[in-house]
Formats: sequence, structure tokens, C-alpha cells
Amino acid sequence: MLNKNETALLVIDMQYGGGAPDGSLVKMLNVDVTKQEDIVTPMIKLKDYFNENEMLVVNIKTEYEEDFSDWKMLAERFEVKKYNHFVKGSPDAEIIPPLAPREGEELIIKNRWNAFFNTNLDDLLKSKNIKNLILVGAATDVCVFETCSYAFSLNYNCIVPIETTASFNAERKQMGLEMLKFGRAQVVNVEELYNMF
Repeated sequence: MLNKNETALLVIDMQYGGGAPDGSLVKMLNVDVTKQEDIVTPMIKLKDYFNENEMLVVNIKTEYEEDFSDWKMLAERFEVKKYNHFVKGSPDAEIIPPLAPREGEELIIKNRWNAFFNTNLDDLLKSKNIKNLILVGAATDVCVFETCSYAFSLNYNCIVPIETTASFNAERKQMGLEMLKFGRAQVVNVEELYNMF
């Protein structure tokens, strides 16, 4: 069983640029949004549950400087400048309205795939005596994976509900889930998660 007082929900990179038809990632990686499953509805329900039970919710978003001076290697590997990917202050970087931070929730802004890198996320979690992390968001095999891997190395008990994460296609999501299952996280159906409390 999970202790509610020791469990936090991390909502990772649910930003306009990651899923909207004209979003930077969608255009840059040629993602077919018509084939994307609805992960927003189960995520809203999870946020409702955590808020109703006065549990910690941490919203995490990615923002970059316009010239990508904060992560030059990313700009070398991807066409992020061309598409203004998650540029600070742009609509592309905004968290989508249904999942926008609510009163009492926390917000972490990162500039790497790993949400612990150069942020106060670990300090925040430790200050609240958090031991269990429920990771939801996008992409399964990128930011969710990188954040979960690092959390595992910090001895957090990580859980990833299948219906609350997505990648650029179904195959990449499945690959990400398989990698997460290897020690890093418990990968469960979202209904199983509710039964853990």
C-alpha cells in the first residue's frame, strides 16, 4: 500500500508544443496526432484525486532560451530553433489549459529531459517527505523515462500508469514502457494505481 502523505504526482511536459497539430514537436518530428490516444482525461482524474486527498502535485514544464544557449547540444541534434521548440514565454511552451497548475500545486521549470537536472525537484520532494512518485505525461521514452531513471537512482519508488503517458507513436510508447519496467518503475493500469492507496 502507498502512504498518501508520502506520494507525489509528477505531471511532465503536457505543453502545447508537444501535442497540438501546430505544436513544435508535432511539426519537427512529423507526429500524426490523429493516432494519439487520450491521455488527458485520465490525467485530469488523477489530479482531481490528488487534490481531493491533499496530496502533492508537481507540474513540470520545459522552457528554453530562444537561442538555445541553455542546451546547445539539443540544437545540434534537432531542428529546435527552426520550430521555436518550447521557447520561454511562447504559446508553444504553455501547459495545456485542462492540466494547467491549480492552486496549491507546485511548478518546476526545466531545460533538460531529466526534471531533476539543475532544478529544486529533489529538494522539494525531500522537504515533503515524499518516497513514491507517480509519473505521467510525455514523452514516455524521453522526459518521463529520463526523469524516472534519475528518480530510481535517488531511491524513489516510481509508478507509471500506462493510460497517462504517450510518445510520438505507439511503438515508441511501448518501447519506453518496456525500458521503464526494467527496475526503474512499476508500470500499471491506472485503475490498479487507485487500488494501491
